[in-house]
Amino acid sequence: HFRPALNFLEPAAMRVCDCGWVLDEDAPQWPKVCGLSRTVLKTPETSAAPAARSKQAFSFNGGSGTHVDAPAHFVAGGRTIEQLRPEELVGVPLAVVDVAAVCEGDSDHAVTRAELEADEE
Repeated sequence: HFRPALNFLEPAAMRVCDCGWVLDEDAPQWPKVCGLSRTVLKTPETSAAPAARSKQAFSFNGGSGTHVDAPAHFVAGGRTIEQLRPEELVGVPLAVVDVAAVCEGDSDHAVTRAELEADEE
């Protein structure tokens, strides 16, 4: 039975850390996928009143930027993102293992058991 994380954690014990990246044309992307592209459709200078405004169109890969992969991303028949409850994603145990240096030379690097164990020391 699922027990919502916020029911057993004191708010004072929680630390929120924004691990997000800015989503723009220079944002890091998975190898071999399209990056974000932006097209300016209108600006206040190129559109007439009373509808003068900025309007942009964006194109990017669905896995761009900081996001959550639902179980269905990897498991046939798994839950999709709208089936996940927010409380399942907050206050759950986690570890941040810094493998940035390794990823500089290998963008397909998968964290190893040894790296996880070394982080525990």
